[in-house]
Amino acid sequence: MARIFIALRFGDEVKKALVALQNALRAQGVEGNYCAWGNLHMTLAFIGERYDLPTIRQAVNEVRFEPFTMTLGPLGTFPTKAGVVWCGVSDGEAVTALANQLRERLTAHGVAYSATPFLPHISLVLRPSHIVTHLPAPQVAIPVERISVMKSERIDGQLVYSEI
Repeated sequence: MARIFIALRFGDEVKKALVALQNALRAQGVEGNYCAWGNLHMTLAFIGERYDLPTIRQAVNEVRFEPFTMTLGPLGTFPTKAGVVWCGVSDGEAVTALANQLRERLTAHGVAYSATPFLPHISLVLRPSHIVTHLPAPQVAIPVERISVMKSERIDGQLVYSEI
């Protein structure tokens, strides 16, 4: 069964910068599960396998915001056992406000989602062999004009994220 989440998708310029960061991590000897080109995104709200798609779409359609730009920022990691190396943003106020508004609309419509506090980040490597966060992020602007309802599913053994 597909897992549903709401995310920001990126254009090729942003993805190229993120892949360059991944390549720099590989050059530092970091092994792990690198996020594929097509799966690079920023999750605003994770819903999971139990969902009512029309209600989710209604909540998403009620989110109002002016387009904005944010910039790739420093690398970071979560203090979990498995670990994640991610790229942050240097100016996350607007995207945090967007995520909060989205989550408020989901709550108003009774849509359950992960209550983990929002931290603007883009996962680069899952389960890294070791943590490297000292590499500088390229100063690439990320235009934010829309949010996307996404699904995550395994296809031929590969994790594939697609907009629905």
